[in-house]
Amino acid sequence: MMGKNIKLLLSICLVLVALVGCAASKRIQGTWRIQDAENKTGQIKLTRNKLTIDIGNSKKSYSFKQNAIGTKNGTTYYGLTLDNQSLSIIFPEKNKNKAIFMQVDSTDDYLKGKMIFAMNKTKKPNYRYYVNRYLNQ
Repeated sequence: MMGKNIKLLLSICLVLVALVGCAASKRIQGTWRIQDAENKTGQIKLTRNKLTIDIGNSKKSYSFKQNAIGTKNGTTYYGLTLDNQSLSIIFPEKNKNKAIFMQVDSTDDYLKGKMIFAMNKTKKPNYRYYVNRYLNQ
């Protein structure tokens, strides 16, 4: 009896891991306004498994997988894998309209790395403000 319960629990865990690793969470999906370190503005569109970056005179689409979701010190993050790179989308506040797109140093900590874009759902974000407010603490 105990063996069957453990096998069932392991099966459920594997299914949940597979689901998390496939498609982007609803919270990060949609169209985001972005700004980079060079003050170029544009947008990112995230769907279930496709990321389109339209900034400056460049528009590129990529397939990606979401491989993590978590909260650390009150900050929610979503880990992504794109072309063998580890990335994260971080929500530094409870405001769901503000986010940071980051290339992470290690999947051991999705909150540390190099900020690529400031992101905002409703208005143009300010890269320098995001760095000073959320990363230089």
